[in-house]
Amino acid sequence: MAWTKEQELAINTDGSNVIVSAGAGAGKTAVLTARVLRKLKQGVHINELLILTFTNAAAAEMKSRIRDEIMNNENLIEEANLLDSAYITTFDSYSLSLVKKYHTELNITNKINITDEATIDMYKKSILEDIFNENYLSSKKDFMNLVNDFCLKNDKELITYILNLYKKIELIYDKKDYLDNYFNNMFNDNNINKYIDEYTNLLIEKQNNIKSLIPELNNYFDDSFIIKVEDSLSKLLKAKTYNDFVNLDIKTVKAPSNSDEVGKSIKDTIYNLVKEIKALTIYNSEEEIKEEILSTKNNLEVIVNILKEFDKRLELVKRKEEIFGYSDISRLAISLVKDNLDIREEVSNSFNEILVDEYQDTSDIQELFISLIAKNNVYMVGDIKQSIYRFRNANPYIFKNKYDNYSREENPGLKIDLLKNFRSREEVLNNINMLFDLVMDDK
Repeated sequence: MAWTKEQELAINTDGSNVIVSAGAGAGKTAVLTARVLRKLKQGVHINELLILTFTNAAAAEMKSRIRDEIMNNENLIEEANLLDSAYITTFDSYSLSLVKKYHTELNITNKINITDEATIDMYKKSILEDIFNENYLSSKKDFMNLVNDFCLKNDKELITYILNLYKKIELIYDKKDYLDNYFNNMFNDNNINKYIDEYTNLLIEKQNNIKSLIPELNNYFDDSFIIKVEDSLSKLLKAKTYNDFVNLDIKTVKAPSNSDEVGKSIKDTIYNLVKEIKALTIYNSEEEIKEEILSTKNNLEVIVNILKEFDKRLELVKRKEEIFGYSDISRLAISLVKDNLDIREEVSNSFNEILVDEYQDTSDIQELFISLIAKNNVYMVGDIKQSIYRFRNANPYIFKNKYDNYSREENPGLKIDLLKNFRSREEVLNNINMLFDLVMDDK
């Protein structure tokens, strides 16, 4: 096929990390396949490429495309013999293969497999209930205060809450370090002020919406009415800090009975935003917010201690019963390459390039793994608008931040945009682009 200039660049560029932003229908898979084929023609073997996808189906499709291209090129037929041993696979499968290969370094058997989540959840619930029962028997004051604060008829909701918290913590590489440093990070003045600033920005965002709506009233009302509206909102429109938004006495200005319905709707939207601001200013001052945050410290300390003990016991059970989830396998793979320089070098040196498909769905733990084995040779393809794996802790800001960084000349990486769509008609594209232009911004 005839490639566009941008596609050719995405196929042929070497010598640095490359991030390719490829919208739907931009020929992303075809470009990725062509890049692999170009490398094979230049003497790189297929098993010297690490091609990571997010689903088994995507991995199978990629392998099938590459196989077809190899079989159609008589100079590359020998590569077909290497294809089945090549790593064209998911993050999870590759991590598992690495853990099995170097299992002795981890003191586990090479029969390790990813366990069904329902089985692990059963163990988790049992362990946490044991910890709760032990705390009830000891009648620890802080624990009983936590139960009294958050439980009514029973403690099921509290147990579920802590289990859900742990699911989030499991997605952090160093869980112990996170929990050990939680209070230092959470309750320092800078962090508390950051929370207050974020909350104040919610108010300012609504304030800015009001400011943008007031000029629209000019199309439907006379000057005297607009002056009344501006006067009623004058203090709110000048507010800059949380304290400025507190206890504002704002009375709704009634529109004339013969007013245009569209104008009335804009006026109502303005005062509904005022109500939303009032509903958010439930504290009398920033100092009161600080006191409220600090008042959670005792209960949080109990929860963190429960999580620490829970994590310790769960890890012992996992090792004993050899039951490991996806995040456990990822963490084991990271510890292998992080703590063993020889293994890291062996893995890094075995790959000419690391190609990551659907990069917008990469998680923090996966990104950490890639960064440990990469040598300025990562080729990333994705589209931030198509990030769908949030439930697997996908972090689209990994893609966005790298895309923004590679847009700057001083950064050692190349950014390529595949903007031409080969799938849809112009009318469809124009409407989709208009929609995204309205709803999507840099934030």
